[in-house]
Amino acid sequence: MPWAHKVSSREATHRREYFHVGGKYTNTSSGHILQNQIYVEQLTPHNGPTKPFPIILIHGGAQTGTNWLNKPDGGRGWASWFLERGYEIYIIDQANTGRSPCYPDNDFALTALPAEYIEQRFTNIEDHARWPQAHLHTQWPGSGKMGDPIFDNYFASTVQYLASSTQEETVMQAAGIALLDRIGPAVLVAHSQGGLLGWSWTDARPNLVKALVQVEPKGPPFREAIFSSDLTRPWGLTSIPLTYSPTPSNLSVPLATQTIPAASSDEVDCILQKEPARQLSNLRDVPILIETGEASYHATYDYCFVKFLEQAGCQKVEHMKLADIGIHGNGHLQFLEKNSDQIADALEKWISKTVST
Repeated sequence: MPWAHKVSSREATHRREYFHVGGKYTNTSSGHILQNQIYVEQLTPHNGPTKPFPIILIHGGAQTGTNWLNKPDGGRGWASWFLERGYEIYIIDQANTGRSPCYPDNDFALTALPAEYIEQRFTNIEDHARWPQAHLHTQWPGSGKMGDPIFDNYFASTVQYLASSTQEETVMQAAGIALLDRIGPAVLVAHSQGGLLGWSWTDARPNLVKALVQVEPKGPPFREAIFSSDLTRPWGLTSIPLTYSPTPSNLSVPLATQTIPAASSDEVDCILQKEPARQLSNLRDVPILIETGEASYHATYDYCFVKFLEQAGCQKVEHMKLADIGIHGNGHLQFLEKNSDQIADALEKWISKTVST
C-alpha cells in the first residue's frame, strides 16, 4: 500500500505517558484475566499545560485513539492542535478495541465495517447522495474510494468493535467513571458512537465534566435514521439507563414518546418525550455543545438533540452548525478532513468562553 503522506506534519512537542483504567478480574478455566480495562494515552505540552482542565478525546465505532494523532493525508490531528493551545490531552481506546485488551474467549461478539460502508457514509458521500446534504461534501482529501492512498491509509486504521452497543456502553461507563475519578475535572470531546459515552460519563460524574462537546453524536434520540429506523436507545440518548427525574418505573420502556414532524424535507422527524417530560437532572447544568458538519447525514437530525435536551431540562445547550459559522463541506469524519484545524479553532473558542475555573 503506498504511503499517503501529502501534507507536511509537524507534531506539537509534548511529554507522553500511558496507563490503563477500569476492568475487573474474571476467573477462567486457565486462571484469572483482567477484562474491559481501557488504554489511556496522556499527552502533556512540553512546558506544561496552560489551560485549567484537560481534554479527553473519545473516538467512535470501529476507530481508535489514533483518530486524533495525525490524519491519513499526513497532516496533524486535533491532539497536536489542542496541545499547542496549552491543553493536556487524554486519548482513549474503547474497551476491547485497539490497545485495550480483548480476551478472545469472552462473551462479546465483534464486528467490523467494510470499505463500502466507509465510502458511502463518510468519505465519498457526494457520489452516493443517500441524504439531501451529501452533495455539499468537499473536504475529504482525495477521492474517498478504495485504491486512493489516503482512503487506504485511513481504512487500514479501522478496527473491530463490539457488535452490541449496550455491552459497549455498559463496560465503557465503568471505565469512564474510573478515568474521571483518577484525573479529575475535564472537558469531554466525543465523536459519533463515542457520543454515547459522553452522555453516560457526564450523567455519572456531572461534577467532573466541565463541558461536553458532542461532535455529531450517535443519534438521533431514541432511534436510528437515514440508514434504518430501528428503536435502539430507549433512554433517549443511550441504550443504558440515565438519571431521570422522576425515575422511570418501566426499565424496558422508560420514556413515553411523541413524534414531532420536521420543518423541512432536508431533516427527519424528531422523537421526543411526551409531556410532562422527565428531566435529565445530572445534565441540567453541564455546558453541552452539539456540533454538526454541513454535508454529513447528521445535518438531517442533530437538531433533534437540542430539542430533546432542552425538553429534559438541560439549561446550557448550544448547536454549532459549521455552515452557519462559515465552515463548509464537511462530512462525518471532519477531524480528518482538510479544514480540521478550522473546526478545532471553533470548538476551542467555545470551550474557552464556556469553561471557567
